Amino acid sequence: MSGDAFADQYQSVTLDAQSTETKTVFMAVWRGCEEACQGFKDYLANNDYPAEVIVMNANRDRSKLEAILNEAKEMQPDLVVTWGTSVSKALLGTRNEYGEETKLGDIPALFMIVADPLGADIVEQHDKTGRPMLAGIRNRISEDVQIRAMREYFPVDKVGVVYSDAELNSNLNTQKLKQLAAEMDFEVVESLYLLDEEGKPLPDQFDARMQQLVNEGVDVVYVGSSSYNLANTDAFTQSAIEHGLPVASAYDSMVTKSSALISVSNKYYRVGQLAANQAVKILFDGAVPGEMPIAELSHFSISINMAVAREMALYPPIQLLRFANLVNATPVISRTDSEGNGRIMDGEAK
Repeated sequence: MSGDAFADQYQSVTLDAQSTETKTVFMAVWRGCEEACQGFKDYLANNDYPAEVIVMNANRDRSKLEAILNEAKEMQPDLVVTWGTSVSKALLGTRNEYGEETKLGDIPALFMIVADPLGADIVEQHDKTGRPMLAGIRNRISEDVQIRAMREYFPVDKVGVVYSDAELNSNLNTQKLKQLAAEMDFEVVESLYLLDEEGKPLPDQFDARMQQLVNEGVDVVYVGSSSYNLANTDAFTQSAIEHGLPVASAYDSMVTKSSALISVSNKYYRVGQLAANQAVKILFDGAVPGEMPIAELSHFSISINMAVAREMALYPPIQLLRFANLVNATPVISRTDSEGNGRIMDGEAK
């Protein structure tokens, strides 16, 4: 997506004299101020909006979430922003628990980076929250788009997923894959992490999980939504490569900063900027959160790690390269494969 297209998606807000007082945004995050958090902060700063963003980090520890909720309620900020499924459920509560209300009472709230807000019972519908004090950002690319992108690259009959069933977002994502499997004619093969008494994956399991998938004959390992796999992306993707398994991911960083082969994603930085744009409407333009549609970016990005493609001899077809961002690309050698299809054997199409 071009920068112009990205900018055109936003509606600017003009500040009047009464709206220029500094607003307080309380942002609760799961794993520090990563790309989405930084995109949110940069958007406000670069556009000179008078807002102070206070970031509270759970540091992947669910036991900290209640204290973060209590601090938000005590502080009474102008807006609470929640990052991720676990944080959002802990600070907002589900519709089953709170109906149209949230745990925050009359404090406006905005969620982002929630894999499946409808499945997590945070919202009423895909396009609206159904909760007057809650707005949201949808950032996930649908699983059918993910499968189609993989099939543009290589045959996909069996999709392997490795996850912890203690992660709600991973469970929901796997359920979606299973629902899609019959329609798109593929099989889902699951490999679950063994957990300790606190519900956290035991260490050093990647090789065992990948070997299980090899034994089951999977074509690709898909990471749709998993905080644990993302936090251990290098060990995860290297183990997959060593077992001859390409990794496809909904996380762009697993390709651009690690060794997944392909990702179809919305870049988190841009998601954070879109969230900030929605926040501005609430903070400075008087928008009612629940009356705003759940916003989403209009374009997604495909990234391919050419170093991994070379190592695994999985060279992308030329038609896929029309849309792809190539990572670790080198000069081009274009050849034709055994089926007569053009493929980039090394580097980037020109």
